[in-house]
Amino acid sequence: MILDTLKKDFLLFYRNKTSILLPLLFFFLIVSIFPLVLGPDVNLLMKIMPGIIWIISILTTLLSSHNFFYDDLDSGILDLYLTSKVPLSSMFFSKIISCWVVTFVPLLIFLPIISIMYSLDAFVLMILLITLFVGTPTLIGIGLFGSLLIISLPRNNILLPIIILPFYIPVLVFAADSISIASSMHIISPQLYILVALLVLALAFLPYLMSLTLKITINN
Repeated sequence: MILDTLKKDFLLFYRNKTSILLPLLFFFLIVSIFPLVLGPDVNLLMKIMPGIIWIISILTTLLSSHNFFYDDLDSGILDLYLTSKVPLSSMFFSKIISCWVVTFVPLLIFLPIISIMYSLDAFVLMILLITLFVGTPTLIGIGLFGSLLIISLPRNNILLPIIILPFYIPVLVFAADSISIASSMHIISPQLYILVALLVLALAFLPYLMSLTLKITINN
């Protein structure tokens, strides 16, 4: 059931290739700007680049999730969700997974190339990849939930970042702590396990909250 929904989502993403290329292009443009601003200080770039990558990931999430459900609302797909035999929670779970795969898997693949450009330590790179792999699905889930909350408002509403950015802070804090401890002590910190716990909670509860939000929005 979930696999069938995932196949449909990936097919829709494939037809709209800008949904894949735009976040990737945005990511690389921002990453390439920082050395121009900060100068060629390699040690400084090594220290701040993991944090910069995480901040860019948050901005990329906002870019991907903003107006995410408006096309579905205009085409009547959200109404079909309510009448489908497939549970709404399963559909929204697949939405989170498919949006994460399309948005962040290409970035994770190209991240080692970026690490070579900025001479990141191999252990720090590994921790950075793990934090992104574990933390970005939570960001995507929160972003899609926020997008669904403002679905009844006009397009391009600036309310979405205001709603969801406070919920991004715990993920960013624990990810930054994990990377900082890895840089200074070369150990895996307990904060990494908290990121895993946040991911489990997000995947367990957000699809149900999104289902409830959709029912309230459509009925009103």
